[in-house]
Formats: sequence, structure tokens, C-alpha cells
Amino acid sequence: MFRKALTAALLIFALAISPSASYFTSHADEGMWLPDALDKLPLAQLKKRGFELKPEDVYSTSKASLKDAIVQISIGGTGSFVSPDGLILTNHHVAFSAITRASSTERDYINNGFLASARGEEIAAQGYTISILQDFKDVTAEVAAVVKPEMTPEERQRALATKQQEVARAALAGRDKEGIRTQVVEASGGYQYYLYTYLTLRDIRLVYAPPKSIGYFGGDPDNFEWPRHCGDFSFLRAYVGPDGKPAAFSKDNVPFKPKKFLTINAAGIKEGDFAMVMGHPGSTFRHRESYSVEFRQNIQLPDQIAQWRKQIEMLTKIGEKNPAQKIRLADTIFGLSNSLKSYEGAVAGLKRMNLVARKRAEETEMKKWIEGNAAAKAKYGQVLPQLESLYGDLSAFSSTQNALGQLLESGDLLSALQFAYGRAVDREKPANQRIPQFSDAFLPQATAQLSGGWGERQLEQEAEALADALADVANLPANSKVAAIEQLFAGKTGDERRKAEAELAQQAVSNPKYKSFDEVKKLLTASAADLRALNDPAVKLAIAAFDAKAPLDQKQAQVLNNVTKIRPLYVAAMQEFRQATKGMTYYPDANFTLRFTYGEVKGYKPRDAVTYDFQTSLRGVLEKDTGEDPFAVPTKLKDLAQKKDYAGYVEPRLNDVPVAFLATTDITGGNSGSPIMNGRGEIIGLVFDGNYEGLGGDYAFDLSLNRTLSVDIRYVLFLTEKFGGAGYLLNEMQVKRTKAMAASK
Repeated sequence: MFRKALTAALLIFALAISPSASYFTSHADEGMWLPDALDKLPLAQLKKRGFELKPEDVYSTSKASLKDAIVQISIGGTGSFVSPDGLILTNHHVAFSAITRASSTERDYINNGFLASARGEEIAAQGYTISILQDFKDVTAEVAAVVKPEMTPEERQRALATKQQEVARAALAGRDKEGIRTQVVEASGGYQYYLYTYLTLRDIRLVYAPPKSIGYFGGDPDNFEWPRHCGDFSFLRAYVGPDGKPAAFSKDNVPFKPKKFLTINAAGIKEGDFAMVMGHPGSTFRHRESYSVEFRQNIQLPDQIAQWRKQIEMLTKIGEKNPAQKIRLADTIFGLSNSLKSYEGAVAGLKRMNLVARKRAEETEMKKWIEGNAAAKAKYGQVLPQLESLYGDLSAFSSTQNALGQLLESGDLLSALQFAYGRAVDREKPANQRIPQFSDAFLPQATAQLSGGWGERQLEQEAEALADALADVANLPANSKVAAIEQLFAGKTGDERRKAEAELAQQAVSNPKYKSFDEVKKLLTASAADLRALNDPAVKLAIAAFDAKAPLDQKQAQVLNNVTKIRPLYVAAMQEFRQATKGMTYYPDANFTLRFTYGEVKGYKPRDAVTYDFQTSLRGVLEKDTGEDPFAVPTKLKDLAQKKDYAGYVEPRLNDVPVAFLATTDITGGNSGSPIMNGRGEIIGLVFDGNYEGLGGDYAFDLSLNRTLSVDIRYVLFLTEKFGGAGYLLNEMQVKRTKAMAASK
């Protein structure tokens, strides 16, 4: 699945240092284009391939266009309006958080699905909002004007952030602010800045979702794999107040009337058909240097992969012992598993593409070009040496920093204690150096977050996770050992040390005084001296890890501030170099903003002597049936297949109901739920994933391997009508059918 589960801190870190590959179009079908950039594309060629629209049909601020039908879903995904009454089609896995939050042991919408047989039965999608792009413009010159040569990297970052906020606030002046959100977003490592204006709707409701056995059929084993057979779709609906303005959930609200909704085309597809996607891809890193690729491939991603594996194992054990916890943790485990496989595939992809060496060779060519161009040498001569040095510094301490971070986040207790000690240390700093999240103003919110679920702590798993983290710290190279933690186990090695680590973890986590959160709450306002004076193993461990990690965090911040200062110059140099020597066209990295990408329906060869067809069928669903999760086919679906009760949704080539198909469109995380359309802008499917072989696509696009996986719209309609009993929804959609389909009605 293409929705990635990252903590805010990890996401910020990844955006700051993650690498990428070529960022110029080098062949057809590559590129996540800004929606107003169609005039940069080979339109004549696209028309020959099947594109029938004009650029203004895709993006316009003066008339309804495709951009008005595409919505950004707050939890990290895309959807599209498919009716004049605010009906939204998106992925089951994008709607899964709403399904989970509405579920209980009495109302198991996860395993049974959800159907509102009338609009009055639609339920709130808790925590969901949608945003619809109104317009955007390049504000690079305005934002970059605040940067002065004498600024330090830290001053530069603060000035840019402040200016971005100022530009966003100024854009709201003189307009109706109800539901309007403005945001200045950087692109390509600070090379460009864009001002985006959105209309945000807050009353989003769940309409229909198939059971998990359909929506996530195949589960983790099939995740990112082909062939795929999941019916990964759900329907939501957007509501507004009776006055038509955005409003919070209310029984008096009415369905939103979008400026445009998309037509459904159920007439079928064939290999070679033109296909295009509009959605909100999350983050690509195709503007990054070889040193960044190397760091991510060899250090950052492997460390994160190891951490997620342990988290998944721990949470799974908790769920096995407690059915109620299993439901509560389902969404978390789902997100972690998705991210884990994505990162594992990314590492494999980077190595398969030999991307570090390829980027290094490209940079060698660029160095020669710079040396032969006086103006370029003056601007860019020091860029690559500086980046190489900075990433060398980062690589030297990153593993130690990550190991300490894993220890401090190993469970609820250590997380709370590191926050308490962090607040205490922060209060000793000058006011202008303090961190906002440690402030008294933030304390009530932090206390609520830390105490939530405290009574449900799983001490056995928490102690096990802490012991594992201590072992990871112990296994650091000799020159990276943490002195304060080594002192806790002085003279102990091997099995003796492992035993001591396990005993300390058990003693720290199981301390009876922490059974209630009340004792922890007292520590949240204690001074650093008071905390250091406590003879408490958990507190001592948290302090030791925090004190060791804090200077590394500071060093990391300094390195990243320097990287972000230099990176726009790297992007500019590479752009000039490749335009001058190869005439290639630039497109910015994805950054959760609306993008347009195009390609064709097409299979691929994943390895020697293996060729994948572009399409799967219901027959394949039944072939995978084991009767057990995640390959348990619902009885009703098997009955429909046995009776061939297909309501006309049959693909003649397959003599069966089509399930999913492949296309060469360029997508990434955040595109989940995006409509994949034909050349007329009609929905032929629903994007739900990328293929495993293409997971390096955030860094480099490979036309031979990168594929978009989409649910065929005919499978969506078949399941909605025949399996789900939600056929009434088709009555409000505009569906183009074949004569056979029409005859079956």
C-alpha cells in the first residue's frame, strides 16, 4: 500500500537528507508534473497516444477542470469526486483509519465492512478532512529574497521559515477565510517555493467500505507485489453547512457540491491504452546528491528497517494476548508493515540500480563542466566537496544517535521520562534557545498524549523492547560506545551482559510506582537536578541516553542546516549542466502537492524468463483462497463467482471480472486513492500501490520496471453493486457502460 506511516520527526528528517536520482526527464512517461505544466509536455505525441484534453481541462482557475475533482485526504492519500453530491472514491487502506476508529468488538467494520444504506446512516470519518486545490503560484523570488550572504545556516533556515509563513498569511488577506488554507511549500530541496491555496472540508463521512478480506486481500505477503487481487477501494462523502460553507460534523449539514466530478468509464482497457493519474504524491528525492543516496542506502534506511521490525513484533504479541488491543493496534501495525516493506524495497532498488555509482559518475561529468565554465565555477565550484564533507560527518555518528533514539522510544515509560528530563534541561537554557514543545503551554497536551493508554501498558513487551535496545547500544563499534551506558554494565560481556540488560530493563519497566501515571506526572515538572538525584534505574537510564544523544542531535541539526543551505546550489548546478549538455526538461520533486503523470497500460518483466501480464482477474482471487487471513475469500464472493453473477462486468479477453491492472505512470506514496484515467479524464481504475521492483522510484524512474498498480473500476463497481449491496451509489455516479453491461441491468 502506498500510504506511508512515519512519525513527524522521522518525516522531517527524511525530507531533509533523503537522496534521489535523475530529476530531468530522460524518457517518456517519467515525471510528476505540476498541473499547469502541460505545455512543457510533448502534447502532439500525447494526442497520438490517446490524450484528448486541452491543458486548461486539466488545470484552470477560471473554469471547472480536473483539479477541482481531486482531493487531498488528511491522513495521507488522494481521492476524487465521483458524483455531484460530494461522493468520494478512494482506497480502502486510505479509509482504514476511519473504519478502525468506528469499529469495536460489537461493531467490527474492519472484518465485516460498512454500508450506509441511506445518507442518514453515513458515519463520521473521525479525524479526516479533505483539501481541494484552488490555485498555486511560484513565490521563489519573494521567499528567497530574505536570504543574505552573511547569514549562518541556522539564521537562513529561520528567515526562510518565517518568510514562508508571512507569504502564506498575506495570501489570506481580503478573501473569505472560511475553510481556506494557504501554505508555502518548498520544492526540490529549497530550489523553488510555491504558494498553495486550498479549500478544506471538515465533515467527511464513511459511506461504503468492503471487509478487510476484500479491501486488503493478500495482506502483507502481497503488499507491493504483482499479481495483485485486492479490492482496495472505499467511498466517503464530503458535507458542508446548510449555507454551503465548510463546517464541523452536524446532522444539519448537506452534501458538498463540487465544481467538477469525474465520469466512470467501465467499457474496459487494453494493453497500450493511454493512462494518466492526478493525485498528491508524497515525497520523491530525485534532486539529491550521491552522498545522500549512499547515506540513506547504507545507514538511515537499514536502521529504520530494524527498528520497525521490532515494533511490529512487539505490537503483534500484544494483540495476540488481547483481542480489544488487537483491534486498537490494527491500524498502527498496518502502517508500520507498509512502511517496512516500502523501505526494504527501496534499499533493494537502490542497490539493484547501482544508484550511488551512477550518481557519482554523473557528478564527475558535472565537475568537468563546472571546471570548464568560469561562471559556473564561481557559483558551484565548492558545492560537491562541501556536501561530501557534511555527509561524512553525519555518517560518523548517525548509528549511535539512532540506537539511543530507539532506546528512548522503546516504550511508554522511557518516552515519558525522556520528555520529563528534556523539559527540565530545556528550562535551564536562555529563553530564546528553548524548544516550544517543552514549554508550559504545551504541557497539558503532552501530558494527555503520554498518559493515554497508560493503564494498558504491556510491561513484558516493553521490557523486552528496552532490553533489545540496550543490546543494540552495546553492539555499537568501539569508537561509538556510550560511556554512561557502558558504566552501567562495567566488566560484563556476552551472555552475562545480555542477562544484565534484561534484568535492568525488567527492573526499570516494572517498577510498581509507575503503575499509575501519577508518579510520572510529578516528574514532568521536576528540575534536572532533582531528576539526576533520583535513585531510579529507569530515570538513570533515560538521563544517560538523553545526555549522550543531545549533543549528537545538535551536531545533526548543524549538518542538516548546512546541507539545506548548499542543496539549492546543487540543484541549480545540475539543472544548468543537464540543460546545457543534454537538453533535458526539469520537473520538481513531489511534495504532497497536486501532480499530473501519464503513461500507458503495460505489463513488465521482473526478472529473467518471467513476464507479467498487465491484468488480473477474479479467477486469481479464488486461486489464492486458503480460507485463512489474509487469503480468505468471503463466501458471498465465491457464490457470485460460482453463479457467474457478474452484472456485465466481464472483460472479454479474460472471460472473467477484471481485478487489477498495471500502467507506466510515475507515482509514489500519497498517490493512494488517485484516479487513473483515460485520455478523456474518465476513471478507468483506482491507484493503490506500486510494484516491489519499482520501489526505488522515489530516487530514480525506470520505465522497464516502475509500475502503478490499480484496481480496475469494473471490479469496484461489481463489488459495490453485487457484493456490497450498495448499487444505489451507482445511480448518483455517471457511469459509461458497454452494451453488454446495459443489457444486464
